[in-house]
Amino acid sequence: MNQQERWQTPPEIFDPLMREFRFDLDAAADMVTRRVPAFLSPELDALNGHKWPGDVIWMNPPYGRQLEPFVRRAFAEAQRGPTIAALIPFRCRAAWWHECVIGVAPQVRCYRKRIRFMKLDGTRGKFTGSCDSCLVVWRGSWRGETKLVSA
Repeated sequence: MNQQERWQTPPEIFDPLMREFRFDLDAAADMVTRRVPAFLSPELDALNGHKWPGDVIWMNPPYGRQLEPFVRRAFAEAQRGPTIAALIPFRCRAAWWHECVIGVAPQVRCYRKRIRFMKLDGTRGKFTGSCDSCLVVWRGSWRGETKLVSA
C-alpha cells in the first residue's frame, strides 16, 4: 500500500461502530492501522481471492487506486453471508457505486462532516480528505432499496 494511503480510522468514528457491530476482522489494514486484532493486509491477503475469515467485517480501504477493487471484493464477500461495514468515499458517479452499493447494500450512512483520519503517529493534520465519506453496510445477498441515512 502506498505510504500516503496509510491512515487510521479515528476512534470517534470506529468505536461506536465496534460497539454496534462487534467486528471480528479488519479487511484492509496492517499492524499499525488495524482496528480489530484479526486483519488482512491489502498487499498479501485482502484482494487475493481467498475467503475473508469473518462474520462481521470492518473495512476502511485505501481511497486511491485500490478503492474500487476493495469495494468490489467487499460486495462479493458479502454475498457469502457476512455483514460487512465499509468506510468509503461517497462516489455516486462511479460505476462500482451503482453495481456494488445502490440496491445491493441495505444501508448507506452519510457523514455530515469530512472525517479527519489519523496519521500513523496518531496525530491529525488540517487535511480532512478530498471527499465526503459514508459507511456502506452489506448484509449477505440482500437486494432491495438502499436506505440513505445521516451518520
